[in-house]
Amino acid sequence: MKMKKITAIFLALAMAPALTLCAQTAQKKTAAPAKKPASAAKPAARAAAAKPVAKPGVAVSTSAAKPAAKPAAAAPEAAQPATPFDEAVQKLKSADPSVRRQGAAWLSQARDPKAAPYLVKALDDESSWVRQSAADGLGLLVWRAASPKLAAMLTGDKDAAVRQQAAISLSYLMDPAAGQALMKALNDEAPAVRYAALHTLGAMRYQPAEDTLAGLLKSDDPNMRRGAISALGQMKSTKATAALTAAISDGDVYARLEAIKAVGDIGEASAAPSLKKLLDKSQEPMIRVEAALALAKLGRDDGLVTAFEYVKSQDIGLKNQALNVVGMVGDAHSLQYVEEMYAAEQDPTTKGMLDFTRQRLQARLKQQQKK
Repeated sequence: MKMKKITAIFLALAMAPALTLCAQTAQKKTAAPAKKPASAAKPAARAAAAKPVAKPGVAVSTSAAKPAAKPAAAAPEAAQPATPFDEAVQKLKSADPSVRRQGAAWLSQARDPKAAPYLVKALDDESSWVRQSAADGLGLLVWRAASPKLAAMLTGDKDAAVRQQAAISLSYLMDPAAGQALMKALNDEAPAVRYAALHTLGAMRYQPAEDTLAGLLKSDDPNMRRGAISALGQMKSTKATAALTAAISDGDVYARLEAIKAVGDIGEASAAPSLKKLLDKSQEPMIRVEAALALAKLGRDDGLVTAFEYVKSQDIGLKNQALNVVGMVGDAHSLQYVEEMYAAEQDPTTKGMLDFTRQRLQARLKQQQKK
């Protein structure tokens, strides 16, 4: 019995590989029909081969019945970007006053005469910012045609900054027709407007204002006194010489400086004694040097010694004024001294100033020798 069981087991083990091989063969036969679609694709491939090959870049119609597609409409050309000038003009039409101001400011700084008509129109803008920018631009353009409108703004605009700008712009236009408006502005409630009007009257050398300006030398406002003194000096008002000489003793140091400069510019010899007193060492350095320069303008060398005290000053302003005096009234000894300073100087700025003084002296002394 045992022997039979052993024999059965042995037979089962021996037949197992054969049974496995048979099973695999049966699976392959069952799966074989799945490969047939590959052969079924051959007719389709033949049909595709029968069709003409489309040329590169040429569409092949798949149906004779369908009409050819209409070409797509060309896209409209993109609008050319506006120039900065055009953009600024467009901004002037904005409902936003800050945007309009940007437009007016750009046109003002562009210095383009084409901007003038737009700026003139902007003088009527409801925004004071825009009016101020427009007035500034018309002054920078020296647009004389805007003078009447600027003069009207100077006396009639409700905004003080606009009135001040109108006065400043008129100084560029130099139109005598605006003189009366400028004189009226001397009584403006805003100090800044009064000062700007004074400056413009002086720059214009508007002689009809001479008496009015002389009267301002007694003003309680030191800035008005300074402005009036400067304006009279620019006008070379001989009529106001006595008043200007008296102003040399003004309580405000800057008014004094303006008065010293003014009498020197006018060239009135009668002011010399008062100027010489200011050379005293008890006076402030800037007063002494300014007096020396005023005397030099009168053709006098009384301040030459004082000037040489400051030609080596660390204050560049004092040094420059002192060298101006030397250049105007210095002698041969002065020239030698300046040349020695020039040779030893290392600072480029000072060396340039000394060179200019040396050339002035050489030219003047040569001219004197010819006489």
